[in-house]
Amino acid sequence: MLNITTAGNLGRDPELREVNGQPVASFSVGARTGKDQTTWLNCSVFGKRAETILEYYKKGSKVVVTGRGSLRSYQGKDGQQKTTLDLVVSDFTLPERQKQQEDF
Repeated sequence: MLNITTAGNLGRDPELREVNGQPVASFSVGARTGKDQTTWLNCSVFGKRAETILEYYKKGSKVVVTGRGSLRSYQGKDGQQKTTLDLVVSDFTLPERQKQQEDF
């Protein structure tokens, strides 16, 4: 199992769907891996956490995510083989939200 913790910004607004009666939020996180390089992770979070992400965060929000990672290969529209890093989020921290709560 590949456990990953990374900090970055949401690359798109979270999208909510339902799987087997349970809410699932999908979003991407861009993490800087070099001066001019960003690695993108496709993230999914389940249950109450999915609703929390959807309620408070949108594209550009800072987030720290931890979860089980996996590499997935697929054929792109251009016919080229591509690989993506997917993360099933088990825990997350929303630094901006936490800072707002500390300010009160």
